[in-house]
Amino acid sequence: MDVDEFWQLVRRARDAAGSAADRAVEAGVPESTAEALVAELTRLPLPEIVAFDRVLGRVCERADTWDLCAARWIIEYGFLSDDGFAEFRAGLVGLGRDAFERAVADPDSLAAHPAVRGVSDGAGRDRWIGDERLLFAAARAYEQVTGDADAFWAAVASAGDEPPTRTGRPAGERWDLRDRAEWRRRPPNLDALFAFGRHDQASTRQPPRSGRHDAG
Repeated sequence: MDVDEFWQLVRRARDAAGSAADRAVEAGVPESTAEALVAELTRLPLPEIVAFDRVLGRVCERADTWDLCAARWIIEYGFLSDDGFAEFRAGLVGLGRDAFERAVADPDSLAAHPAVRGVSDGAGRDRWIGDERLLFAAARAYEQVTGDADAFWAAVASAGDEPPTRTGRPAGERWDLRDRAEWRRRPPNLDALFAFGRHDQASTRQPPRSGRHDAG
């Protein structure tokens, strides 16, 4: 499976999800794009399901940057973790190829996306971009086809692949996520969008000082 075939599957899933494809993920509400993607994947031969997961990992790696770490920090309540950032990058994939490419080139472009605006507008509601179900869509599809919860991971190991949750050191210039002046300079539109409400709550939290996502 090449990257164009990968994105075609994502597009079909988004088409099946309809208007829900551009909404924020919300607690208690099924992630329509992820569910549609699982359905698409179950129609593929098993090796192609594994291949989809392989390409997902490579695509998500392109979004492993400090500036997108900052975008996630601002959008999703001021928390950073390896698992959470992996889910965030998968969520960016779920927004479609055009939105993903714009976010990689300019993370501040996310401020214009309706899903991100939905997070901003959802005061008091648990909304986010990160999508765990999409991150593990291939594993879920493989299990649905085989009836074996472990078969997918055995196939991934046999192929010598890395799961899409694999993380390295984020690319790009590292900067202090606690510095509000940097927020205003680097992602000014995101900073303005989340300037009130949960953004301010997040700014009072201390980012982790150990691990790959420490802030400075």
